[in-house]
Amino acid sequence: MTATSSPTDRYVAATLRSLPERQRQDIEAELRALIADAIDDRREAGVDADSAEHEVLTELGAPARLAASYSDRSLHLIGPEFYLDYVRLLTVLLSTLVPLWFVIFALVTFADGSPAAVAFGGALYSALETALSIAFFTTLTYAIIERVSASRTKRKASWDPSSLPEVRDKRGQFKELIGGVIFLAVIVIALVLAQTLGAVEGPDGARVGPVASGLWESGVFYIALLIAIASIPFNLLAYYTGWSTSNAIANTVFVALFAVPAIWLAASGRLLSEEYFRAVGWPEGTKVIAGVVVVVVILITASDVVGGFVRASKKRRTR
Repeated sequence: MTATSSPTDRYVAATLRSLPERQRQDIEAELRALIADAIDDRREAGVDADSAEHEVLTELGAPARLAASYSDRSLHLIGPEFYLDYVRLLTVLLSTLVPLWFVIFALVTFADGSPAAVAFGGALYSALETALSIAFFTTLTYAIIERVSASRTKRKASWDPSSLPEVRDKRGQFKELIGGVIFLAVIVIALVLAQTLGAVEGPDGARVGPVASGLWESGVFYIALLIAIASIPFNLLAYYTGWSTSNAIANTVFVALFAVPAIWLAASGRLLSEEYFRAVGWPEGTKVIAGVVVVVVILITASDVVGGFVRASKKRRTR
């Protein structure tokens, strides 16, 4: 016959269940001592043993919440430290990218020969999908940031005046982050418009855009877009946790995944459509624009990579 466990035993067991194995022994000893001392205090005040135990356990609160305080684990999806930034970023993304995507989808669908009602309905559905995707990935990113040990340690560390950092324009940094997202959206939309609405009639009567048709149809631009979008959560993490050498290296990898194929495609003549530029009366345009693309991509890539390592170096010097 199994002996009935006491309320304290059940409370301690429920608390330890949510904790890592390596912490349980020390926390169990600490928690049992805390409960025993609190019960003794109440008994000295004239409260009977059962009532004293019940009052102490009630005062400690739910075991899961107490366990979270021991392990420094968040019990909210996005806490007050990041909530206002989260709402601000989500508002900017939804109020800019979604309407832009709605307009571009409607224009491209209508230009493709669909009736206006069909184009509008398809654009509305696509815009709603885009809004849901933006909301999901933005929320997921901030939920991860909320639980990143570096940012949590930064918030919980003991404070003294000598630890005050230099004043920096964090609002300006946030605007720079938002600007990067909007810039990416504008580039993508401009590219789609140029390839669809800006297409001209080629030698065989088919409509051609400035980007080589084989490259456009292969989906390589969607892959490049996904790589660029994947860098946004990474930059958010770096924004809150600070730049480090590992962050700078990861940033270099992200940039290289986009820049190396872009430079190779432009330099090898596979990026632009010769038929398009012959049709608009500028046959040498492929070489001219390809050269501009190579130079611009190299400059942007070098600036981004060097900037990442400079920020990481500055952070190490200020520690």
